Amino acid sequence: MRIETIKHIKKANDLKDENTYMIRKSSNQEDETKWYKDELCFIRDVSNTQVRIFRPFDGKEYILSEEETNNFIVVGVNI
Repeated sequence: MRIETIKHIKKANDLKDENTYMIRKSSNQEDETKWYKDELCFIRDVSNTQVRIFRPFDGKEYILSEEETNNFIVVGVNI
């Protein structure tokens, strides 16, 4: 997903005092950080080059590049 699109969605949700979430499209068990399909993550911040998310599963924040955001879907969006 393009960072510009995520930024637009987050900005619209912020104006309504609503949170913005992403879910993982598929599982990834090969990397050191294992991700699970449909794992819900909270979008904390979006810059021009990256998205900062909070992952409740392990309580950590992650920085995603535009390429990495292609593995996620923004959910709960009405634009």
